[in-house]
Amino acid sequence: MNTYHFSKRLLLVLVVLMTIGVSGVHAQEKTVVTWWTEDYVDMDALTTLLIEPFNAAHPDIELQVVPTATLDDAVRTAFTAGAAPDILQTPGASFIGEYVNAGLIHPLTADAATLGWEGKLLPWAYQSGIIEGELYSVPLTYETMILLYNKTLFEEKGWAPPATYADIETIAAAAQAEGINPFSYGNAGFQPSNEHLVGIYLNNYAGAENVYKALMGEKQWTDPEFAEAISLLTKHIAEDGWFDGNLETYFTYGWNEQFTALASQEAAMMMIGTWGFRGAGEFFADSGSDWDWVSIPPFSDMAGEYNYMLATGSTLSVNGQSKNVDAAVSVLDFLFSDPARVLQIASGYSYGEFVVPLNYKAEDFPEGTDPRISRFYEDFATVTGQGRVGYTTWTFWPADSDVQLWKEIEQVWYGELSVEDYLAAHQATWDEARASGKTLPIPAR
Repeated sequence: MNTYHFSKRLLLVLVVLMTIGVSGVHAQEKTVVTWWTEDYVDMDALTTLLIEPFNAAHPDIELQVVPTATLDDAVRTAFTAGAAPDILQTPGASFIGEYVNAGLIHPLTADAATLGWEGKLLPWAYQSGIIEGELYSVPLTYETMILLYNKTLFEEKGWAPPATYADIETIAAAAQAEGINPFSYGNAGFQPSNEHLVGIYLNNYAGAENVYKALMGEKQWTDPEFAEAISLLTKHIAEDGWFDGNLETYFTYGWNEQFTALASQEAAMMMIGTWGFRGAGEFFADSGSDWDWVSIPPFSDMAGEYNYMLATGSTLSVNGQSKNVDAAVSVLDFLFSDPARVLQIASGYSYGEFVVPLNYKAEDFPEGTDPRISRFYEDFATVTGQGRVGYTTWTFWPADSDVQLWKEIEQVWYGELSVEDYLAAHQATWDEARASGKTLPIPAR
């Protein structure tokens, strides 16, 4: 064999070997799944509790979670550049609608059916991500409104936690007779806090069924039951002094003041979101008093049994332009399939973040979890699983309607705007939202 032919054959062998080598490398390459999240996350905990366990269980996939400042803006920019992450985290289900309309979100209905997500997620949570019959998002976290109370004060006075509106009235009268404010709350530093109270009275007086019908356009916000609900709130806050003694004090109370008042027995109760668990733990620690919670009782016969108002935080979806859709879906399934893992992650945020709405049991909670908190999540799952749900304004109201609701209510409280005119203006915002297609998905009852 001459030198030319030997060199040619050697070159051919080298090319074959290199091709085999390269193919081997490609065969061993992992599919990288990217997930951008908020930049406040504890990445050490998330790495230990989610990323490393997932990667170990899926040797062919590498999950990369990236803390991202101004997440929503970053995702929008990335979509424009064709470089959005595989897993999309948005501030709420309402944000997904525009992406869905643009054809940018992978429909999860078939994946969910194969993987049994409808049985893993709470029914309302599964429904909340459905747009025109397809599942496009699932909540990463959720919250609701509850009634906190100073347990020590209640025991000293012989008061039982309220189970009915009549109980609340009785406690309020007894508290005021002793110079104690029935409720502590305020909007200093966060004016939208007004909507917490408006939403509570709409759901617990007019009733969640009527609120649902108004959300769906089957009733008008000017109907009598809604006017009565707003009138009752106005009476309590502007006339009866139920909240902080008077309206002026309400406007000066923020997080610190309202919890200090409750812990020091200046006030007896507080209606607040479940984010209040963190405040209760902090402010009661050295107060000499203890705290507890109950569900907010119905305020009228229209409200029926007590329910929990639904509120979603961040949501998760899969990028429809991703080349790694199946791998991204497997990440979501890994998260949804282990309630104990989710609660371990959530415990690092005082159960204010990463609380995926799954069917939790007592044994799912980390050892040492405050039994008052685990009791809430167990009851929430049971009650909402029975369809007893209400609706928070910041989750189900279009943006303009929501802002009008919490801004103009102050004029009602000051007597500068009638309840009728307030609700007529509110209905007008809804008419505009429907005409322009800006209403949000509402879970079916």
